[in-house]
Amino acid sequence: MKKCNTKRIAAGMLFSVLVTSLVAIPVSQVVGGGTAYAASTKESQQLATVYARIQKEHATEVVQMVNQVRVKAGLKPLVVHTNLSNMAKKKAIEMYHSNYFSHTSPKYGSPFDMMDAFNISYRYAGENIAMGQKTAKEVVNEWMNSPGHKANILNAKYGLIGVGYYNGYWVQEFIGK
Repeated sequence: MKKCNTKRIAAGMLFSVLVTSLVAIPVSQVVGGGTAYAASTKESQQLATVYARIQKEHATEVVQMVNQVRVKAGLKPLVVHTNLSNMAKKKAIEMYHSNYFSHTSPKYGSPFDMMDAFNISYRYAGENIAMGQKTAKEVVNEWMNSPGHKANILNAKYGLIGVGYYNGYWVQEFIGK
């Protein structure tokens, strides 16, 4: 009798689970033949709503934590700027979908070029980005342990902030007027 190869067993189990899950998925006929799974519009809207709430909660937590740090340092808290927040979220989404991690966007250029594209006026501006952190606490701690990121967070010239989060990509935009 031959010894069983654990890799073969694992692969076989994975294949069985995959086949079972495919069989369990509801399918609908597609014009032209073949089958496809289509989530209902209601399910899609519910998922989108839940995910948007999670993104907003992450961004809100980052702002709260940044303001706590600033107040402890004797600085004024930052005020959330709606258009700056929209830009930060757009940047996070773009980094995720375009598979890049950089202050320079392939579509918009520098953060300052992107601010210009979003009609955001500023006298002083900065950006912090991060990727892979699971919580707001984790990302703020990492930014505070990085001299350049910390300098942005504690810059007294900044009075407005926008934060975006999308699938593990974090973006903070700061401006002073």
